[in-house]
Amino acid sequence: MTEPTLSAHSSTSADIAFLKRMALEGRGEPAPALVLMAVFGLVFGVVVLGLYIQIATAEGGPPFGRSAPWRWFNHYAIPVAFLAFLVALGWTGWRSFAAARRPLNRGALAAWSGAFIGLVIAFLAVRIFVRNEPPTDVVYGVYLLPPILLILWGVAWWTTAVVSRRPWLTTAVALASWAMAVLAAWVGNSLLLLAVAAASLLGLAFLPALVLMAQKRK
Repeated sequence: MTEPTLSAHSSTSADIAFLKRMALEGRGEPAPALVLMAVFGLVFGVVVLGLYIQIATAEGGPPFGRSAPWRWFNHYAIPVAFLAFLVALGWTGWRSFAAARRPLNRGALAAWSGAFIGLVIAFLAVRIFVRNEPPTDVVYGVYLLPPILLILWGVAWWTTAVVSRRPWLTTAVALASWAMAVLAAWVGNSLLLLAVAAASLLGLAFLPALVLMAQKRK
């Protein structure tokens, strides 16, 4: 076999190996910890929605929840939500060691890890920004975090939609996340922020995770 033939054969083999690696990476999970995401979005979405309804419909102002069913809700909803979250977290941790589990595809891994790092840096940046402000003004810096979180959430889903070839993720989740980020900034320090948070948890965390898990079973 001549040298040009060997070179062409080597180049073809390298191209095939690259395409095979890309195909395998593309088959990975599009988002991390779907069970955990679904449970978190559902239980805390319900809790926040309950708080919003309770406060919005209360007569005479605080304290709230003196009558049923809010009395039960205020005593048990948050502990039950945390318990469900911890169970899902334990399940996710146990499944992470399963030999047959599918890892994240490379693009999704980069997107979600980058979004998480960005959120940590954003939190630190806000804390640094308000470090010399009086306590009464610090809270206004904290209200920047929900829009930032929703922006990063949308970026992660946008990248996931592209690398996993799921167009509905782009329109139904990523764009909706950015719209909710603008809405969260618009309502700011008001009761409506609870409604935005509840809608985001249920519609942008619980539902996408549920749909992806259903698709995975087909």
